[in-house]
Amino acid sequence: MKNLCCLLLIVTSNVALSATAPIVGSNSSDPLSTANLTQWTIGLVFVLLMILVVAWAAKRFTGFTPNQKVNLTIVSGISLGSREKAVLIKAGDHHILLGVAPGRVVNLHTFEKGEISDQTNKGALSGEAFKESLQNIMKKGSAE
Repeated sequence: MKNLCCLLLIVTSNVALSATAPIVGSNSSDPLSTANLTQWTIGLVFVLLMILVVAWAAKRFTGFTPNQKVNLTIVSGISLGSREKAVLIKAGDHHILLGVAPGRVVNLHTFEKGEISDQTNKGALSGEAFKESLQNIMKKGSAE
């Protein structure tokens, strides 16, 4: 078995070494030769890689500005339906209650500084605690 493999290797190497090198380029007699297809494939892969590199660089380096400190945090949220939510965010000194649905965000109410207690700000509330807190605030707001 080893002798047969060695014999096949010798025969194929002699055939490969005795073959003339194909002409690459426009002078080639066969446009679908292996040499031409290899050259086209390497060129295509190179162009695609360059497009990916340029797209990555454009995404990475556009808007190159120093990081600014953002005072915007999500305090809590509650699901109102299958795809709707009420979200309480803190933007600077104000609290904003947003209604969020697919493709739409609505400002439901803006709370001034001190209108919502600091207990709400210190940690994320559970859904029930947020619901109770929201109901208390809305009752207090409608009573005034």
